[in-house]
Amino acid sequence: MSASAETGPAQNGGHQAVKRQLLAKLVNEFAAVGVSLDTSGNGPRLLVEDLESGDHIFLSPLELASLCLASDEDREDWIRVGNYRESRDPSFGRGPGGNGVRA
Repeated sequence: MSASAETGPAQNGGHQAVKRQLLAKLVNEFAAVGVSLDTSGNGPRLLVEDLESGDHIFLSPLELASLCLASDEDREDWIRVGNYRESRDPSFGRGPGGNGVRA
């Protein structure tokens, strides 16, 4: 991840400038992530990248605002991924309608 502009493939097969500014690298004993401001889309968004796996997510202002409004229970569920899951069963946490309620 670069603090300056990067180049990536465009939809039409050419190249377009990808504008990203590294804001921070946050590291502790549990995780290491990079946070960048990406302005190459339709609007500004944050890019959060897991520095160990390379997995990443782009978060829009609406998604970021929803993080602020989430309950403590919502946030507890977010960290129950990977090795921190209670069950490896992919149906875990899904009720009969796939509504996120434990069966």
